Amino acid sequence: MKFTVTEKEVSGASGDIRVAMNEFNDCITQTGLLSLPMQGERFTWHNSSLDGRSLWKRLDRLLVNDVWMDRWPNLYYTCLTPRTSDHSPLVLKGDCRNIQVSLFRFDNYLALSPGFLASVHSIWRHPVVGTPMYSVTRKLKALKPVFRQQRRCKGDLAMNVKLAAGFLEIAQNILQLDRHNSLLLLLEHCCRLVYLKASKLE
Repeated sequence: MKFTVTEKEVSGASGDIRVAMNEFNDCITQTGLLSLPMQGERFTWHNSSLDGRSLWKRLDRLLVNDVWMDRWPNLYYTCLTPRTSDHSPLVLKGDCRNIQVSLFRFDNYLALSPGFLASVHSIWRHPVVGTPMYSVTRKLKALKPVFRQQRRCKGDLAMNVKLAAGFLEIAQNILQLDRHNSLLLLLEHCCRLVYLKASKLE
């Protein structure tokens, strides 16, 4: 399946972009990338203009190599309505069961830990051969066990937030029965502070 950007992927007032399209097509051809089949909205970007300069373009797409296509031949993506953004979200669909996604989790409290900067520096200072994106990915992967160990020492943050939210809700419900009770006001205030602190750490 040949990938080609065409002028049909633009709707509205636009300058001459044929040179840029040709350069982009040459780049895609040289790298051997292919475009996944697309369904849904035709254009993925709108300039949000309400006058005669309204412009729609298909700027966003999913590109894969031949290895990807051989492994997941039934994959395609849909273009959803943009809602509040000028870009439409793209959703990958099809048989994705064999796709393993490794998430990088970062909790806010890690930045407050005394050894945070030293831990990051110890990993980040080592050079990694490859593209900048590959280098960042490898370094983030190396940071995972460091952050995981600090997370074990801190406990279950999600559970802490859930418990704090529950206590705050109870305190607020009790306070509604007697809004001028100083002890209940203090209880609600304390529960609120605990909840805010737990939320910031998560």
